[in-house]
Amino acid sequence: MKASRIQAVDHVNLEAPPRLEDKLVWFYTEVGRLDRVVDEREEPFRLCFGSAGLELRIRIVGTPRIDPLPRRLTLAVPSLAQVAELLEERRVRYVRLSGLWFTDSRLATLDPAGHRVELKQEWPLL
Repeated sequence: MKASRIQAVDHVNLEAPPRLEDKLVWFYTEVGRLDRVVDEREEPFRLCFGSAGLELRIRIVGTPRIDPLPRRLTLAVPSLAQVAELLEERRVRYVRLSGLWFTDSRLATLDPAGHRVELKQEWPLL
């Protein structure tokens, strides 16, 4: 399966509490299909994932700022069906959202730290 893309104007920076690193790595590499990136700044306790020149950076802090209501990140994934299957296997709750067109379907879920993430399927241009 091909990799996913982060949809953002600039790099995305999130915070997460300690002891969630393994769950966050699973979520963003398996569900989000992002590549793990080594951050050259070597800032401690930072997880980095990347796609198409953009990075998702997660700082591990004692008291993170997390607001699950606004969408924090949209990932364009190759297959919503495969993402839904992965989430169901791990018993991760998600909501299916639909727009006016059948190609405007999304899954909304929370990452292991509680940030709202929307996943949408990429469709080829006709």
